[in-house]
Amino acid sequence: MRRSSTNLWIVLAYVFLLCLSVAIVVIGRNEAAVEGGGQALLATGIVCFMFVAAMIPLTLALLRSRKEGAAAAEMLKQQLTLLEKINEHTLLSDSARHIAYRREERAMLQRAIEEDISNEDWQAAAVLVDEMRERFGYREEAEEFLARIDRSRADGQNRRITEALDHFQAVIDARDWGAAYAEAARISRLFPDSHRTRGLEQRVRKAWDSHKKTLEREFLEAAGGGHVEHAMQLLKDLDVFLSPDEAAPLQEVARGVINKARANIGLQFKLAVQDHDWVTAVQVGETIMDEFPNTRMAEEVRQRIDVLRARASQAAAMTPNLDALAALSISQNEQEEG
Repeated sequence: MRRSSTNLWIVLAYVFLLCLSVAIVVIGRNEAAVEGGGQALLATGIVCFMFVAAMIPLTLALLRSRKEGAAAAEMLKQQLTLLEKINEHTLLSDSARHIAYRREERAMLQRAIEEDISNEDWQAAAVLVDEMRERFGYREEAEEFLARIDRSRADGQNRRITEALDHFQAVIDARDWGAAYAEAARISRLFPDSHRTRGLEQRVRKAWDSHKKTLEREFLEAAGGGHVEHAMQLLKDLDVFLSPDEAAPLQEVARGVINKARANIGLQFKLAVQDHDWVTAVQVGETIMDEFPNTRMAEEVRQRIDVLRARASQAAAMTPNLDALAALSISQNEQEEG
């Protein structure tokens, strides 16, 4: 309002000056026509008129500039007001959106916790439970999830312990004692706080002692029943378990089994040589040298083994020829009968 009033006064002033200049020109002209003078007054009026006319465009440009500046200022003020309203609306929208999506965010968080529990990622699940408690304020639900995490972690650990102990027992059943001791140490390192993993080395030692006693009993039964070959095999197995002091009570029985086994295998060797079964003779002779290396019988076999091997090779080379002759003889007999 004030700016409009100012503009009006400026316009009125220019109009007044223009009118005054025109009046001076008219008066000067009239005097010049009547009295023959008034040239100075006429010139003054013309100069004033031209000056005022020249100032009008400048004044109008200034007024327009002021008007545009005022319009720009007003527009800026309106934009600032609009931005403040938008900011208030945005803040209100964030709050409203948070309230609107609170239920969905909670459901998403619950699904993420369930997924971490299923994947046995206990640490990640615990972090999400803390967020549920602190951000959303669901303390009761968070405590329920923590209890589930603890139960699931315990179940997972029990399952892994069971799998490890099953494998440990399989190694013991395979009589791989070195691997059993190593597996016992590994399980104890992995699950040091579990009562189920205590005393594993004692279990290996107990299984060792039980197997040793079983071998001793079977050896005595085989020796007493005259099962020399089986008794010899059991005696070899017992050699790993028995210390010299533990083997002392079995020495007499073992000596008798060894003597019988040596006599039996010596007899097999002699019969193979007498029957010209050179392949069997070589096989039995090599067994004698391996199992009874320090006996006189083994020394005799060493002296003859090269000859026996040569004859066994000749016999093996002759076998295809003999088979061919036998097949030819059978074919001829079939033709004659036909």
